[in-house]
Amino acid sequence: MKNKKLMSKINDKKYTVVRIDRNEFELEDGSIYPIPFELEETLSIEEFQKFIDSSKNFMINLLKEINGKTTNN
Repeated sequence: MKNKKLMSKINDKKYTVVRIDRNEFELEDGSIYPIPFELEETLSIEEFQKFIDSSKNFMINLLKEINGKTTNN
């Protein structure tokens, strides 16, 4: 059940990138997060936004899979 609530929160939130540099990125709500890996190339905000959106979708699908496995046992 916790996974469904988490999925809903992740799905409902829009993570809009407003700034990116080599070490961190900032969202429009002022939240700043470190980038935990080295970027191979400089990305534009638009390119990094696609990465964030893709990661969001990946997490939602992963939680769906986990939720499906826990309810089928």
